[in-house]
Amino acid sequence: MRHHSECLTGVVGLALLLVVSATHAADLAHRDRYVPLPAPLTAESFTAAVLARNAGLSAMRQALVAAVSSIRPAGALPDPMLSVSAAPRTFGGAMGTGEDIEVSQALPWWGTLAARKEIAQADAEVARHDLEALRLRLAATARGAFADWVYVHRALRINAANQSVIAELRRIASVRYATGKAPQADVLEADVERTVLAQQQLKWRRKIAVVAARMNALLDRPPTSPIPLPAALPAPAHLPSEAEFLQRGLTHPQLKALEAQEHAARAKAALAGKKRYPQFQVSAGYNSMWSDPAMRPMVGLSFTVPLDQGKYRAEIDAAHAQERRAEYDLESTRATLLADLSAAYASTREAAKSLALYRDDLVPLSRDALDVALSEYGSGQGGFLEVLTAEQHQLDTELGLARAQSEYFDRWAELERLSGSGLAIPNVTGSSR
Repeated sequence: MRHHSECLTGVVGLALLLVVSATHAADLAHRDRYVPLPAPLTAESFTAAVLARNAGLSAMRQALVAAVSSIRPAGALPDPMLSVSAAPRTFGGAMGTGEDIEVSQALPWWGTLAARKEIAQADAEVARHDLEALRLRLAATARGAFADWVYVHRALRINAANQSVIAELRRIASVRYATGKAPQADVLEADVERTVLAQQQLKWRRKIAVVAARMNALLDRPPTSPIPLPAALPAPAHLPSEAEFLQRGLTHPQLKALEAQEHAARAKAALAGKKRYPQFQVSAGYNSMWSDPAMRPMVGLSFTVPLDQGKYRAEIDAAHAQERRAEYDLESTRATLLADLSAAYASTREAAKSLALYRDDLVPLSRDALDVALSEYGSGQGGFLEVLTAEQHQLDTELGLARAQSEYFDRWAELERLSGSGLAIPNVTGSSR
């Protein structure tokens, strides 16, 4: 137990140094919260900005500093007590003032201070792992927001490209109508489709404002603060095996925090057992009112008499119940986390297949179909309805590709959070016309 405590003390001491540095850097970032973000904005730069500027994370860092700072006081003896008393009727007397001076020190039962310090160390470990778990959650949330930022901007570009297609289609329909080769309904249908796309453009612009407000909230900035246009998503990486993710998940900060809570509960049970024994107090004093100088120095020993052992046994039972509860919480959370991790892995793998289907099959086919339909309509071999249908299919598949790319990125971020480790995130970029 002593070796474990010494190791834990070393870890916590190192954590304190790291936390002080991180806190100083975070405070500097807090003062620079309104510094513009780099342009174009990348997933990594936005995530780094969130982790540096988020006030909730800064508050958690301060909680860790407070927890680490509580370790030394927890293992220290209480302050000694100095007591001075005097006999009022001796004031001004020929023999001088009669006084009694005493210094006393409370001494808890052996091992009590060590148990208290062990609890404080475990609480500091809990705070440290909670901080890391919050960092993982914020990083995943930031990456998800960035994925949405990429998606809405790509959707807006796809909308603009399709408006250009419809404008060209209307020009062709107008020429054909003017020469008597097409009915006026073709021109009117093109106008309807152009209006529908304009309405969708308004929807995407509104979504851009919504996503920007969410991103600014992560940065603790006003919701209308400018967010730069997004850059390409991160470079590709191979998806490790599910077993590797599950192994990493066993060291997740959330589980480490629960392990530290379990350790604290064991220490609290040990501390509850110490209360069954007497608590001592030693004292030393000098009483000048004794006429015999040899009798003036005094030493003393006092201690509590724990007669009611029932209340201490009840406290010990409660502490052991909390210890078992911590064990069950750890076991339950571990099972849930691994199940969520397995589900996230399956979801990410499915998203990869969906992305490949859109990128390699659906989008190229829809583009070719639209090109053929436009060519045939322009030459008089095809109907307007076929062109309009092909254009709508092409719009749907382009948006589907953009959505699949962002979903893949977002699911990777969630997989990274659940595994509790830093992983490269695959590039999900793809061309869109």
